[in-house]
Amino acid sequence: MKNLPTGWKDEADAMTETQLRAVIVESSNNLKTVDEEMEQNDALQRLKAKTKDAASGYNDAKKAQKAKIAYALHCLEANGKI
Repeated sequence: MKNLPTGWKDEADAMTETQLRAVIVESSNNLKTVDEEMEQNDALQRLKAKTKDAASGYNDAKKAQKAKIAYALHCLEANGKI
């Protein structure tokens, strides 16, 4: 709800089923357009690559910790402890 444009909730509440379905189609098309524009933005893609490289060590550490948690939960469940 916090991401809705101001007043849009009231507008949507008053819409018919057909209008709501049209909003879904239009918004889906808009998302596709934005995604395509982002992919075609060379500066953005370079920044994304730099960010990905800079964060790779952190992301690997997070993945390892999540895997440890998941396996510990699996062991507890296998032993009937949860």
